[in-house]
Amino acid sequence: MRATRMFTALTAVALVGVACGDDIITTAIPADVEIFRAKPMNGANERPDPVTTTATGEAVVTVIGNLVSWKVDVTNLTGTNAGHIHRRATDSTAGGVIQGISPTTGGTSFTGTIALGSATVVDSVLAIMRAGRAYVNLHTAANPGGEIRGDLVKQ
Repeated sequence: MRATRMFTALTAVALVGVACGDDIITTAIPADVEIFRAKPMNGANERPDPVTTTATGEAVVTVIGNLVSWKVDVTNLTGTNAGHIHRRATDSTAGGVIQGISPTTGGTSFTGTIALGSATVVDSVLAIMRAGRAYVNLHTAANPGGEIRGDLVKQ
């Protein structure tokens, strides 16, 4: 239990450090740490039907072993009711959920960190992410299929 907490704390520190930079990482990342970023997250990226919205966002996902940690920041997102990492079946369709990210509800025109957490995942989830076939999606009451979406890209 103590080791899991330590991994989570170290991952959170690494995640915040990476999230604070604008695509510039100034410190060396250990070989066993993988960083994925979904930027930009927006309605135009929604599939199969793009959404018109002023909401935008960015997700940073860090992997250490089988521990996946995430931080999702948004601007102008309204009424979030769910958020997930999904498997991208094709470039033009929505895919199944592979990991929930438990966003806060946000309220109207929410700006800030809407999801922050971690989970231990199975190897197949990591394989999907490493193959470039995963995306982050935030769902709202107005857009239950997803209001903003962004593909996870390994950094």
